[in-house]
Amino acid sequence: MNPLDQITSTRQLAALLQQSVEKPTELDPKNLRYAIYVRKSTEDSDKQVRSLGDQLDECKKLAQDEKIIVLEDDIYTESESAKEAGIRPKFRKVLDRVISGELDGIIAWHPNRLTRNMLEAGEIIDLLDKLIIKDLKFPSHTFVNDASGKMLLGIVFVMAKQYSEQLSADIRRGNEKSLEAGTYINKPKHGYIKDNNGRLRPDGNNWAIIKEVFQMKMRGDTLETMCEFVRNAGYFSRGKDNVKREVKVVNSMLGLIFNDPVYAGVLQYGNERIDLLEQYDFIPMITVEEYLKINQYQSLKHAFKPRKHARSNDKRVADFLARQVYCSHCESLMQAGLSQGKTKKYYYFRCETKGCERFNKGTRAKVVLDFVDDFLTRKPFTSKEAYKSYKKEIIRIQNQGLSELNSQIASATQKAKLSADDVAAIKLNLAKEDDADTKKIQREEIRRLEKSVLASETLALELKSRKEKVGRAPLTFEEFSEIMDGLPAKIKKVQSTSEKDALVAPVFLNFFVSKENVEKYTLNSPFDRLISDDFSECGDGEN
Repeated sequence: MNPLDQITSTRQLAALLQQSVEKPTELDPKNLRYAIYVRKSTEDSDKQVRSLGDQLDECKKLAQDEKIIVLEDDIYTESESAKEAGIRPKFRKVLDRVISGELDGIIAWHPNRLTRNMLEAGEIIDLLDKLIIKDLKFPSHTFVNDASGKMLLGIVFVMAKQYSEQLSADIRRGNEKSLEAGTYINKPKHGYIKDNNGRLRPDGNNWAIIKEVFQMKMRGDTLETMCEFVRNAGYFSRGKDNVKREVKVVNSMLGLIFNDPVYAGVLQYGNERIDLLEQYDFIPMITVEEYLKINQYQSLKHAFKPRKHARSNDKRVADFLARQVYCSHCESLMQAGLSQGKTKKYYYFRCETKGCERFNKGTRAKVVLDFVDDFLTRKPFTSKEAYKSYKKEIIRIQNQGLSELNSQIASATQKAKLSADDVAAIKLNLAKEDDADTKKIQREEIRRLEKSVLASETLALELKSRKEKVGRAPLTFEEFSEIMDGLPAKIKKVQSTSEKDALVAPVFLNFFVSKENVEKYTLNSPFDRLISDDFSECGDGEN
């Protein structure tokens, strides 16, 4: 008798069919191939982020504890900022190897080592959703590859971006205050050393060597001859803390020196131009006339014009949802582009799939923006679970920020004390000095140092004020909801399409469009899990 003849009820049929379903196998980390990725940008503060060596040690210890073998070829270290997408070749290589199937997971010290921008954050979460990235492990953050884990990871990425932007603003303000006081922030310039007040002073024989190089340049010697002279003269470089270190003397190094106006007495830092001779008794190597002659400049405007740095996305034709809009008829990715109207350019998406009824036909980007505005205006993100995850992460970030600010306050206070000590010492010598010219110089130095004390004390007070703000309680649920619900107004307010893309792309994974409508859409993680239970779908879109 055929056993199937005994199946007469739906319960029996369901039980039979269930037997044929393969149960998902639980991933064993020991059977996966992981890469270790560690990153520390030059923009990171020493107190904020552990060194590359410390990060690598902790990642290796985590791998050892979990009996994971990581090959040397699968360890990547990078000294690049993660605030912008597409500028980290080693990180890109890790993701490409994961996508190709060579790697299964990534070990990093913290999620913010992987990214501080929403474009790459969205890619990571998308790869997790598709099980292409099978696992992520962090010594300083617990991650589980489930709905809640990915939601928290998404919020960590959002908070990392917010913290990065705020930290950059705070550091920039602090640097501007330091520059106003004549303090040099980075590692010393070639031939100079930084004193206790951060001012550039001649570095003995190094200073004489670089000064002679300028004279050789004026005489018309070749770069090869000048490089050979510097190598044979025993020149060495200095790090940020004046520590001696070897330097590879090449043509490009001398080219940067000749182009730098600091050697004529003008310090360039970002958009700031500081006349060092007005700040303190800085000793230039060359005159302004010599600097202009060496660089063959015809005007000061050209001489001090900042360089433009090439960006990885300079050649992009359209920078709004370039790979997120699909044709609703053939479900193929549409090509983003620009069309010239009578008075301005328009962004559009065009189907390029031959055989599709909408082949070579376009949809204006305004259709997508109108849909996004309508969707977000209905306030979909009011989940209390999302708020709980946000609150936990913001407390961690606050603690991190307080540690950084305490360090900056201590540094500003110490600098004020050193300058005050110098004032006291000069005043003591002034009382014993008889020479009138020497007394005049000492009084001028006292005035300069007193300005430095005032600037450092003011900076310390500003940092303490910032510390009070950082230490405030996290947003209430109502305030959190207000921020989430304020997205439509933000999107309307920004003018550039790249800024609109930065606000829309993290929320929506894709759109399927016809000529005048968004027919369906998918939300990015974690926003697909932030939808409130009472949010009602309306319009043509489907989630």
